[in-house]
Amino acid sequence: MDPITPIRQSEGCDIGQLEGHLRLAVGPGLASQVQECYRAFVNECLQRAATRALVVGTARIDEFQHLALRDALRSMALAGLPAGFRLALVAMTPNLIAVYDAVVIEAERHGIEARRFPSEEAAARWLAN
Repeated sequence: MDPITPIRQSEGCDIGQLEGHLRLAVGPGLASQVQECYRAFVNECLQRAATRALVVGTARIDEFQHLALRDALRSMALAGLPAGFRLALVAMTPNLIAVYDAVVIEAERHGIEARRFPSEEAAARWLAN
């Protein structure tokens, strides 16, 4: 895998730039930390006019706090994304699978191409196409 250039690092939130896409590793953390992390990620996507993004999530206690990404997608869509924007999601803990599936559905409602993958490698291959 390509080296990651760090953009923002805090507890439970690592945003970085790889060749071809932004990468977010989020969680575990408090609800406020997870929500702030998704807001920061959306901001980076918009500021950098990213066309590809990868979210790798972990939840230990309350996976529903990750629904903040679903809500953030509405803001991304309203702000305007570059043509062909793709979002790949990887749930590192099983309790996040249903949450990320809800994110995929919400993304489709807003014209954002999104998919959930079983591994980061599979997601990176899809983003590279």
